[in-house]
Amino acid sequence: MKPINIKIMMALIEKEPGDQYVPVLKPVLMQILTELKHLRRKNSQLGGKVARYRREKEDLEDALAMYQ
Repeated sequence: MKPINIKIMMALIEKEPGDQYVPVLKPVLMQILTELKHLRRKNSQLGGKVARYRREKEDLEDALAMYQ
């Protein structure tokens, strides 16, 4: 499945006249896209933290190996 380009989707929705969507649908869709954007950001931040912890763990293991 191709990932959704959130910025393009949000721009398309914002540019549409208000009467193109059912009045409830537009705000709900914008909320969903905003939450998806935040989740993607959190996932990328978690990936960075995991990489940092992995490097720190390797450094600690190397330091311990030197003392044994």
